[in-house]
Amino acid sequence: MESIRYIPNLTSEDKLLLDIRERRRLIWTITRSFLEADNYKHLKYGEKRKRHWHLFETLIQIFGRMLDLTPLSQMGLQNAMNIVVNQIDLPFPDLPEPFHGYTILHMTDLHLDLVPGIENLIGAQIENLFVDMCVLTGDYREKVSGGYKQILSPMRKIVSCINATDGIFATLGNHDSYQMVDDFERMGITVLANETTDIVREGKRMYVTGLDDPYYYYTDQSIRALEEAPEGFKIALVHAASLFDAAADNGYSLYLCGHTHGGQICLPGGKPIIVYLRYGRKYYRGLWRYANMTGYTGQGTGTCGIPVRFNTQSEITLFRLKKSQG
Repeated sequence: MESIRYIPNLTSEDKLLLDIRERRRLIWTITRSFLEADNYKHLKYGEKRKRHWHLFETLIQIFGRMLDLTPLSQMGLQNAMNIVVNQIDLPFPDLPEPFHGYTILHMTDLHLDLVPGIENLIGAQIENLFVDMCVLTGDYREKVSGGYKQILSPMRKIVSCINATDGIFATLGNHDSYQMVDDFERMGITVLANETTDIVREGKRMYVTGLDDPYYYYTDQSIRALEEAPEGFKIALVHAASLFDAAADNGYSLYLCGHTHGGQICLPGGKPIIVYLRYGRKYYRGLWRYANMTGYTGQGTGTCGIPVRFNTQSEITLFRLKKSQG
């Protein structure tokens, strides 16, 4: 098994596994660096499309300026800054008994450099929560390229407010860069780049696989990571819902993701105007099921493009896993 867990008194087999992981991480780093420079979306099933982020950004800015001329702008900002903690119990017949009651704090799409001070709002919501594990599923900055140092101080603030016994695990989104990984890991965040780790309770294991962003930066390394994870209760952390079928086919019980912001700007009744998904579009928000797998698409803790929300909710999600009868 490939695991990033620290193992004292390493055996020769353990050392071999760590060496394999280091080489695979190096391959991932080189591959991701080329994909980021390529300015194309690399999608599932080998598709490749030109990115149009700068055009989209221009259109969003025009819309934002028009919105500023109305009272809706301030209303939308207030909606965006109203971050709530949604608590959800998730029953699983295959959950190992020692993990009954296990708690997972999930945050996604923080975009920390769009709304000044958002880290304080997030910190206020989570500083008194004590959980077993915290997971972050990508998009920590606003731009899809350029610098990211501006998000490091807000990120440290948030990390200082997280109380997670088994640590903090993160994946990258389409707005993120491979260059963030070292800074995040120095903060105490374990970044999973097409990798699997394990959590142990009373001799029983739960596996957590983190995949690289499938919306811009899909590679078959993601499928390899899903296929190579051991049998057992498994959780997939992915930026977008796009790999729902591959995760379910490989026996995953829980799939946590984000990317869509729940639509961010929706019509009354919550119908999204735009959903940035091709695969898994119907899984753009909230709780869903596919085959034997439960999924949850967070609406995002932050916002993208312009700092407003309409008919959606900025959220942090607290899951409690429960052992259920099969």
